[in-house]
Amino acid sequence: MVKITIEEWDYTCTDGCCTDYGATIYLNGKELPHPNPEIIHNGYVGMDVGLSIEAVLKELGYEVEIENTYKND
Repeated sequence: MVKITIEEWDYTCTDGCCTDYGATIYLNGKELPHPNPEIIHNGYVGMDVGLSIEAVLKELGYEVEIENTYKND
């Protein structure tokens, strides 16, 4: 079994002037890195379906190419 956890988070700075939020993705309890090795921070990966799928498949050993398209009727 493969267990995927998407952990949403939010942060407000000490003086309350700024807020940030995101989602980190875990595979079998291991926090996954951003699929692009040039991007160190991975706290937003779980907010993007394509990045989430790519991160999981890469961790499982697959070469991945995600293509995002848009269809407008």
